[in-house]
Amino acid sequence: MDFSPIENANEELVNNFCRDWSLRDAGALHQYLADDLIYQIAPGQPLIESYEQFVNQMGAWMSGLESIEWEILRSHAVGPLVLNERIDHFNAPEGGKGPSMHFHIAGHFLIQDGKIKVWKDWPMPGAKQIIG
Repeated sequence: MDFSPIENANEELVNNFCRDWSLRDAGALHQYLADDLIYQIAPGQPLIESYEQFVNQMGAWMSGLESIEWEILRSHAVGPLVLNERIDHFNAPEGGKGPSMHFHIAGHFLIQDGKIKVWKDWPMPGAKQIIG
């Protein structure tokens, strides 16, 4: 199936966003995220309702990790929507505060004006989240 140029651009935007989590710098992600971002880390969790709130809640935690890698297993764009299946690896420093965590999730991203406007992650059915 052929995708439109905008669908290809949207998928590339999300793939680059996922790749750049490895920088462990919330500020570096601003190029991908709308200022009025709506983000939900998992069903039932409170919404993050701006890029500024995202940085305030995630920035220090991200920079305190040893490494972050988002492994994209599959990805698909339909118009302004990008869906992906990922395993997110958040690796704590040895002897640091808290364990490493690995989440098998499905993410959906709504792209508006070349930025991620809405982003929600969902645990994959039957997936076991590994902490430790």
